[in-house]
Amino acid sequence: MNDLKGEVWFLASCVELYKDQKRMSGQEAFNYLRGTGALRFITDCWEGLHMTGPLYIIDSIDEYIRNASQS
Repeated sequence: MNDLKGEVWFLASCVELYKDQKRMSGQEAFNYLRGTGALRFITDCWEGLHMTGPLYIIDSIDEYIRNASQS
């Protein structure tokens, strides 16, 4: 799998993980992550994040959102 396909697959997986964890629809999760800048965070950090587990990924996204909202 080339890097772009891997990145897209990982981004979609993260949206799915997030929607399930937060009990949102896929569209709600995507819009929320896009609005907070977390989609960019996921794509910028995908090479490191994809080597971790689902709970770490969710925690990392939530931490990014918390920190971004304080800026």
